[in-house]
Amino acid sequence: MKAVYTQKNIVIIALIVFINSGVCKIMAQTPQIWKRYTGEIAEPNIPVLPNYSYAGYMRGEMAIPETFVYPVFDVTDPAYGAVPNDENSDQEAIQAAIDAAETNGGGIVFFPAGEYLVNTDPNKTSPITINSSNIILKGSGSVPGGTIINMKNYMRLPSRVLPWDNVPMFVFNPVNMPAVESTSITKDSRRGDNFIYVDNPVLFLKAKYCRLVMNANTAANNVYLEGKRPRSIWTTIINNGVSLQEIHEIESIDIAHKKVYFKDPIIDNINSAHHWKAQTFTLLENCGFEDIHFKANFLETFVHHKDYIHDYGWKALKMSGVAHSWVRRSRFSSVSNSVKITASSYASSILNILVDGNSGHALSIVDDGSTRILQGLIWDNTSSGQWHGADMSDETCGSVVWRIYAPKKYGMDLHGSMPRTNLVDLYTMSWVSGAGGNYVNLPNHLTGLTLWNVKRTDSSSTKVNLWNDCGGDYCGLSIVNPIIVGYHGKASTTFDPAQVKYEESNGTKVSIASLYEAQLEHRLGAKPDWIDSALDKWNTLKEDWYATDTLELMPRGDAHVRSGTCGYINSGQSTNLEIKRDGGSYQR
Repeated sequence: MKAVYTQKNIVIIALIVFINSGVCKIMAQTPQIWKRYTGEIAEPNIPVLPNYSYAGYMRGEMAIPETFVYPVFDVTDPAYGAVPNDENSDQEAIQAAIDAAETNGGGIVFFPAGEYLVNTDPNKTSPITINSSNIILKGSGSVPGGTIINMKNYMRLPSRVLPWDNVPMFVFNPVNMPAVESTSITKDSRRGDNFIYVDNPVLFLKAKYCRLVMNANTAANNVYLEGKRPRSIWTTIINNGVSLQEIHEIESIDIAHKKVYFKDPIIDNINSAHHWKAQTFTLLENCGFEDIHFKANFLETFVHHKDYIHDYGWKALKMSGVAHSWVRRSRFSSVSNSVKITASSYASSILNILVDGNSGHALSIVDDGSTRILQGLIWDNTSSGQWHGADMSDETCGSVVWRIYAPKKYGMDLHGSMPRTNLVDLYTMSWVSGAGGNYVNLPNHLTGLTLWNVKRTDSSSTKVNLWNDCGGDYCGLSIVNPIIVGYHGKASTTFDPAQVKYEESNGTKVSIASLYEAQLEHRLGAKPDWIDSALDKWNTLKEDWYATDTLELMPRGDAHVRSGTCGYINSGQSTNLEIKRDGGSYQR
């Protein structure tokens, strides 16, 4: 029996009447589940929320730097040769500046104001690659008068490459990394512990990161499905079982007691009987992409799974295997997808992002075992909304989507393949979800999902069964017993209580506006300054992005702003500067 707290069985609002002004205000009381989390109450029928506050750059504990000690590599330096605002490709020059920064051991690859052309040859397409730590691609602003990178053609799909693996324009990806070494986890640990017991702790003496891996294991199904029975067509989890991974930064090693300590707690209980392994792991660090307007040229009306061009041809940016990295203050126009953080990445952020222009496939993606990733302050202002919203999928855990404004299309994406223990926080969307994923890889999300103050803008009332068996391949969003607090909107959204672990304040936003912010403040003792700074920047950018543009940018050939100035910086100078709706067999 799931606990459902509504206005019928708990007082959750207080009426304050201001007589002088004649105004009545309704203010929600502190949610009971928050009181349970902080220890104010000990009601056993209210579950204890997972702690999602470790998501983001440096686990949310500090701001992304605004100044750097790295040398600057200006792409317009004659040594590299980029020339903005002409008709020639700048791709080789950009790559040359990146290569020089990598040879130096790090640097800021700087783009003065203007428009730079990439992927100009439709018959010879290739990405711009970054393979080293401490590389920051920095423009002169994503607002009019700043830096535009114009992707002229879609990426061609190489032979024997699956459509969803088609490369984006920019790829951060580690190469020549040390071999992964592995040892068994020998004892159980519980959610919230910051240590594990391993057979050979010596492996980690020189390692900075540790990846915990549980290979596919049907013995774990009952735990992560919370006893729920999967549909017969969900063959991956039925035949192979749950597979999990998570990444942690190592704090210290206790050789005598065979313990490895982490800087953040483990995500969920670790049962050593499920054959968990601990692995040494190496990640790129301190990589950034900021203050850039990335303009693609997808002009057609998007059709889901029409072909690889519609789905995957116009992807902007992928960060694979990164830690303490970021994408911020950037604009992505007419793209298949804006940003993807993947391949067991850790503690990184996507912040202050506008996705506009012609609608495409996906808003943003976090997947492939990535841990503690924050997607926040993202505005989907595309012509009719991206088909899939901000995504957490494919063994992603401990991650957060936060303050997403996407009122035109379906909503958040949970693309299946066993994500767990993630938070959807202050997401404004049209429908219940924009989740996808091939039916063999469902459910959309395992245990541990919380929906907090989600707002639905569609005017149609709906009833939602989060474990529906309709007899077809796709029966709507499938989630293992989520916690749902403050779900509200224009019309009622009623969840089947048998498929919900806990629900409170349906129809009314709760007073703890953001669970992520509240948990972060509770953990640190004070709200970190970067939260308000990011919100202030968000409010400024929402105005500045369209300072001289129309409300919704639609592709008009190459008619984009070319004005603006920026001081020249010499190279080397130091600076402080699914639910799947229409057939097909694609994964995403």
